[in-house]
Amino acid sequence: MVRVLLVCTGNTCRSPMAEAMLRERVRAGDLADKVVVLSAGLAAPGEYPPSPPALAAMKRRGLDLSAHRSRQLQPELVKAADIILTMTASHKRAVVAAAPEAVGKAYTLAEYAGENGDVADPFGGSGAIYEACAAEMERLIDKIWQRIAQLAGKSDQM
Repeated sequence: MVRVLLVCTGNTCRSPMAEAMLRERVRAGDLADKVVVLSAGLAAPGEYPPSPPALAAMKRRGLDLSAHRSRQLQPELVKAADIILTMTASHKRAVVAAAPEAVGKAYTLAEYAGENGDVADPFGGSGAIYEACAAEMERLIDKIWQRIAQLAGKSDQM
């Protein structure tokens, strides 16, 4: 079982959107019995629903985020994860500082996709900003999908 953990700040925008998109790839690739996808936030103090623009951006993609509630990043989540994908380099540094065992399995989403840069936080922005953020993450997830499928033991997933 491959456990992928997506991390952002509050777990109400970026990481839940990325979680929903990656879970859909897992479902469509018939890997639900081989890949678990979770998300958490470095500063998620309670169980909050996704921001309305995040819900809308996912709905446009046929994905329902309405059941999601934010989750604080906990040491046991880091320990259980095989891959930790953060939205920014500062998130990655914070994860590794808090949990040194994350070294070697924590990457930014862009880094894991072979790129540089961060996924900008859309929080408080317009629907168009959320849509641009979702599109960027969707593109990056497309680029990492083959790596995830290979880790799960399937190399024919596209």
